Amino acid sequence: MSDTLLQSPRVMHQTQRGAATLVVVVLLYLAMALIVVFTNRSLIFEQRTSANQYRSTLALEAAEAGLEWATAMLNRKGAIDASCLASVAVGATNFKARYLTVNGTTSALTANAGTIHAACVTNQLGTGWNCSCPAAGTAPSPTTPATASGFNPAFAVVLQNSPTTGTVRVTSYGCTTAITGTTCGGDAAAAVQVTLGQLSGLSTPPAAPLTARGSVSVGNAALGVHNGTPSTNGITINAGLGIDAANARIDTVPGTPPTATLVGNDSSLASTTEDQMFQSFFNMPKAQYKALSTVITGCPCTETQVMNAYTNDNARQIWVEGDLNMNSNVTLGGLTAPNGPVVLVVNGNIHLNGTIRIFGVLYSTGITWDNTGGGGALIQGAAISEGNYTGNGTPDYFYDPRVLDQLQFELTSFVRVPGSWRDNGF
Repeated sequence: MSDTLLQSPRVMHQTQRGAATLVVVVLLYLAMALIVVFTNRSLIFEQRTSANQYRSTLALEAAEAGLEWATAMLNRKGAIDASCLASVAVGATNFKARYLTVNGTTSALTANAGTIHAACVTNQLGTGWNCSCPAAGTAPSPTTPATASGFNPAFAVVLQNSPTTGTVRVTSYGCTTAITGTTCGGDAAAAVQVTLGQLSGLSTPPAAPLTARGSVSVGNAALGVHNGTPSTNGITINAGLGIDAANARIDTVPGTPPTATLVGNDSSLASTTEDQMFQSFFNMPKAQYKALSTVITGCPCTETQVMNAYTNDNARQIWVEGDLNMNSNVTLGGLTAPNGPVVLVVNGNIHLNGTIRIFGVLYSTGITWDNTGGGGALIQGAAISEGNYTGNGTPDYFYDPRVLDQLQFELTSFVRVPGSWRDNGF
């Protein structure tokens, strides 16, 4: 009996210690559960934030893609169809002519009617676009296929008038899925805007139908030079060195002696470098102008490559990298759209042989024209040589302000005006 009484307090003490341990363990489990709950909540929040950021970035990138696409389409010279793809259909126009009206004497741009002018949606994520370029005033409706990811990034662009002459505002609306007007079908949207300015295809037209930094030497050939434009003083040939054209056929403004229009030994012209001469007419370095042109490489080339670029690609600003030999009786350029005048820059020497007709401006390192045969060979616009002009042919050079105005004010390339980008929200 006494032993039992002595042991009872010890047993009770051990039982109390076990209960305390259980309470502590339960509290620890509860704390761990709370930590897990809050950690999981933070992970869910981070996942949702990441997903929202992904969708927001996707919409913004789609809007930016719209700006780049619209700029490229405005610079595309060829005609397009209602799906924004190349077209050779009669009456088809390019993107610029479809949505902008150009003032041929001031270069002012007016956006044609239409809340949204064009729109595109990805046909599969990251692999391409389905686009819609309807007539102005008609809402675009690109086809939206289903994708496994659930995302169909899309953009819609609208061209707007700008208060600055020669510029146009482009607003692009981006979405994570299909877009109708400015309404997104998805859960993220963005809108950005930029102002585009024009770089002229011929910033400063020459004052004569034939200009050479070096000499003009045709001997006894009856070269024809014609300039009846009073604002140019009727100059027919302008050369940095001498002019040998005793039998030239000259037409100029009334009351001006024909031989007085042959301006040779022009020191201001002879003293310029080749690059300076180029920039004086095009107002940009050669590399920049080349980047805005349809480029033909692998030369020496023939008229085949040039005519392919003009006929098949609707190119009107053509850069030939190397020498060019044109021997067939071809016609390059025209007086009216869609086959309007061209600027042909040959970064090398050009040799013409035969009854070739060019409507526009020919610019080359050196020009030689031989054997024009029975007549009809001509350049209607102007020709410019960084070096000499030679030949025994008898082509006619007609100074045509209509052609030069088209090249100056209508044959333009669009670039972003620095500092004009802005986020419009949505």
